[in-house]
Amino acid sequence: MAEDEHAYSTIGNLYYDTPTYQMIRESLEKPYFKEKLRVRTYDASPQADSQVFLEIKKKVCKVVYKRRIATELLTAEQYLAGECQLEDSQIKQEIEWICERYGGVQPMMYIYYNRYSLKGLENSNVRITIDYDVAYRTKNLSLLAGKDGKNLLPDNHVIMEIKVLGAYPLWLVEILDRHHVFPKSFSKYGVAYKKTTDYKGVIRHVRSVI
Repeated sequence: MAEDEHAYSTIGNLYYDTPTYQMIRESLEKPYFKEKLRVRTYDASPQADSQVFLEIKKKVCKVVYKRRIATELLTAEQYLAGECQLEDSQIKQEIEWICERYGGVQPMMYIYYNRYSLKGLENSNVRITIDYDVAYRTKNLSLLAGKDGKNLLPDNHVIMEIKVLGAYPLWLVEILDRHHVFPKSFSKYGVAYKKTTDYKGVIRHVRSVI
């Protein structure tokens, strides 16, 4: 593995949901179809005119689809608050269908983390990301409100995600087997919601073995 072109990055997310967290509650029930709506920035210190992505994340039978619109931070937050409009597009219509289906949405969770990205030396379709310093909050819900938040993970824990187009290469399978690493479903928003609501179940964490 080698470092990606943008090996180190910061990611800020503002998740939109109903006041009762209907979207994430339904998602945690592991249905055939689930979706999330968020505003995402890769700017370490976002400003009102920073580029953000209005993003729909859908999962259908374990297959993830992402649809997004690029715009400015303040415009995105104002649009979702009903204070302005975006240029018409298919993705904009899909966002509005979600808002209508749930009877309106509002910012409900902020999640921030740093990311370290790797790619395969011989196969660029192999990618590994390691997210660390993951924090969340349910107050001051704007990407302009800084990075403050509570720790999502225990000390010395990270989230490792492996993305491979096609079959895993043998060398990667051998490393994962050697360290007894197996796939686990993990949702940052889901874990943050459970912590926010004093969830008493078991929250599983994925720890890096690299």
